[in-house]
Amino acid sequence: MAKNSNRKDLTEKFRQAASTSTGRVHVVPSHDGWSVKKEGSKRATVVMATKQGAVKAATGLKYATRIIVHKKDGTIQKNAKVK
Repeated sequence: MAKNSNRKDLTEKFRQAASTSTGRVHVVPSHDGWSVKKEGSKRATVVMATKQGAVKAATGLKYATRIIVHKKDGTIQKNAKVK
């Protein structure tokens, strides 16, 4: 029972962390090209045909403080602060 309780606590902590309004933005592969997603969001802010276009769009977002660019396989390629 304790193991299940700990799992629920962790799940809730992850949910809270994901819902905070951090300035982290992810550039991830999608079926239409490359999506720009605010961390914790289910829907993409914008979808671009190329990774470079998506990164440029992400840097233009006013709330973006950090951009995390993913590779096609989902691993992180770059994690950089926005200047």
